Amino acid sequence: MIVRDGDALQAPTAPFRRVVHALLALGLAAIVAGCTEKVVAPPPPPTVLAVPDSIQQIFTANCALSSCHTGPTPQQGQNLSDAVTSYANIVGVASHEKSSNLRIAPGDSAASYMVMKLRNTPGIVGQPMPANSGGYPMDPALVIRIAAWAQQGAQGVPVVAARGTRGWTSPDR
Repeated sequence: MIVRDGDALQAPTAPFRRVVHALLALGLAAIVAGCTEKVVAPPPPPTVLAVPDSIQQIFTANCALSSCHTGPTPQQGQNLSDAVTSYANIVGVASHEKSSNLRIAPGDSAASYMVMKLRNTPGIVGQPMPANSGGYPMDPALVIRIAAWAQQGAQGVPVVAARGTRGWTSPDR
């Protein structure tokens, strides 16, 4: 705006300020009303299955050792480092050594290759388990616990997955 000598700038009048404020408020309301995206809570984390603690304790003590079934390259691709990983790697999963057998066949411990390896059943490939420094034979009560779990359907324990940087991950147990 060009101001000439003698023209004085005057402060806006109160009615003018009210109109400006009303227009700003109306514009803000229109913007807010125009938002179609609603803020919603993220979906709940998925539930994954884990082996029962009584089974994982056996794996941790006898199988999930540094040179066996844990770490970046577990033997036979069978990682038993935690309960969720164990469940995903053994229940209903074909054995690498004998693909006609599942590692744990739910409802059929006699056909579960893991149980066969623990019992040194004739027909297994390789050595019986556990192979760690004189680990075979495993305490028969522990083998029976694993076999009974398999025979009873190898039920998993539901566990809520944790949110990782790349999506949902299994929780560290």
